[in-house]
Amino acid sequence: MMLRSIKAKAITLLSLFVVLLFVNGCKRNKEKYYSYNDLGYYYQLIAFNSTTATYQPNSVAWVDANFKTQSDSVFWDSRNNFNDNFFVALDSLSTTNFLKNYISKLTVADSACLMIRTKDFFKQQFGSDKIPFFSAKDTVVKIDVKIRCIMSADEYNNRAVNLLAQETEQIEAYYKSPQDFEMARDTFGFYWIDKPPPSDLPVTVYKNTVKLSYTGTFLNGRIFEQSPVNFEVSYGTPDQLIKGLNYVIKRLKKGQNAKIILPSRLAFGENGSTNGIIAPYTPLIYEIKIIDVKTNDGA
Repeated sequence: MMLRSIKAKAITLLSLFVVLLFVNGCKRNKEKYYSYNDLGYYYQLIAFNSTTATYQPNSVAWVDANFKTQSDSVFWDSRNNFNDNFFVALDSLSTTNFLKNYISKLTVADSACLMIRTKDFFKQQFGSDKIPFFSAKDTVVKIDVKIRCIMSADEYNNRAVNLLAQETEQIEAYYKSPQDFEMARDTFGFYWIDKPPPSDLPVTVYKNTVKLSYTGTFLNGRIFEQSPVNFEVSYGTPDQLIKGLNYVIKRLKKGQNAKIILPSRLAFGENGSTNGIIAPYTPLIYEIKIIDVKTNDGA
């Protein structure tokens, strides 16, 4: 019995030693490859330009980036999710956006990896206190970045003009001919893909309660948004729907369906969506159905 006890203790001590060795090894490994910033994130410079990085205030970095789970599964990348138009305003003093803080220390052609605490990342990058299911068990989010270009404010504004022109070209390319493109344009500024036939039903007016369903996709057909079940709005009330959808509702009547393209100025504009899903200057397709329209008494 005593011999068994001694063996059991030896095995326990050996197991404890292995665990401690693994933990210390991981700690040394993190410290070896990553540096720690007092704000609370880890960073590692992978490749760098021979030019010394100089902070350029009031500038904007054009960045290639991808966001990964702790197990290295990519859940967002700037090429597919942001139409290759991911820009970061440089601010080396930012204490509320770790990505912005670190990118401000880099220069053109620099590549780096960051690790940011999961709850901090989603709060800072997507403005959300909720952690998505794919990162729910992760301690950190991993970020790979490469600096493509650093622009002055004037250069960035000029690029914005070019992006707006490219957006118009994207919408026109969706149609078979320039003539179809022009005919599809509504006076409100959106573009019809499927337009409902005329109807004798009364038009939707402000303050009516409208029950509707819609699906939003990019021009390539990838879905980014769907309305909740039994979704209702008080038509014309600010901030319930983006501007372009309000305009479309104005054209539709109870029971009608439509498919349209919204240019960015009627959707999420020059800054994109606050949750990081829609890039700046992104035209969007919406399929919408007016399920019911109710007149509010006293409206």
